[in-house]
Amino acid sequence: MLPPALLHRAVPARLLLDPGCARWLSLSCPRQVMPAWVINCYGQNNVLQLASNMMLPFIRLPNEVIIRVHAASLNPIDVNMRSGYGATALNIRRDPLKIKTTGDEFPLTLGRDVSGVVMECGLSVSYFKPGDEVWAAIPPWKQGTLSEFVVASGNEVSFKPKSLSHTEAAALPYVGLTAWSAMNQIGGLNQNNCAGKRILILGASGGVGTFAIQLMKAWGAHVTAVCSRDAKSLVTKLGADDVIDYKSGDTEEQLKPLPFPANCLWPGVSSDLKNTLHLKACLSLFQPRSWSNTRYLPQKSLSSAFLTLSTTVSDK
Repeated sequence: MLPPALLHRAVPARLLLDPGCARWLSLSCPRQVMPAWVINCYGQNNVLQLASNMMLPFIRLPNEVIIRVHAASLNPIDVNMRSGYGATALNIRRDPLKIKTTGDEFPLTLGRDVSGVVMECGLSVSYFKPGDEVWAAIPPWKQGTLSEFVVASGNEVSFKPKSLSHTEAAALPYVGLTAWSAMNQIGGLNQNNCAGKRILILGASGGVGTFAIQLMKAWGAHVTAVCSRDAKSLVTKLGADDVIDYKSGDTEEQLKPLPFPANCLWPGVSSDLKNTLHLKACLSLFQPRSWSNTRYLPQKSLSSAFLTLSTTVSDK
């Protein structure tokens, strides 16, 4: 945590328009530094470094806010990004001026979730003000949340529920938005058409899966959850109607007695299982290992997608 005197000097007080760049720039003199977990190359855990001299972020666009981080979390995509996953594609969305000037994208700060306090708002931000407690999900092409401060677009931020601590809130945005985006924006399910549908969720005890169970039950669906026996009580408590222990035998054989076809199968599934269950509709979210477009093309009535989200979804 920065000392109050340093924090007072570090947080900019004015915004001006730079006519040469046509961008809103935040002014702070002298500029200060902050600690952050960064990587300076791709690799395993040993590439992670706690840097103490990262420059404080500044507002470049009028719809941005600066958040003082109280809590942050890691997601599987951070682990994959540390190893170089998606680097070429993500660099297209990153700051081209920085990459052109320095020759690469480093240092990169990981972390997609944040819960904290708004410190400064761009001139077009009307919903938030300094001092507001907020949470956010930061897209993977932006600098992450494992730092003292982070910049986010206003549409990536919302007010933190008062019933949650910052630590609790930081565990929710990215997985929650992934589940909602997958089911709603890609799967086409909502509170008006979900009642009576049968939903099969693989990996149901994971971060995204636990959200998907609750979302589908809130919308009136019948949920079959596939997880380990250790997680049975958890997914049952969350509302799962049927629970399949994938460790106790062949998953496909255990699913055959259930009254399928299902309306949606998620997140990842083999072609054999699709054929076995005679699925009417399927949403298959593949694991982030390849950027090959051919792997994500829809097949017949089956919809396949890879999600990259902040508050929106891209079907790659």
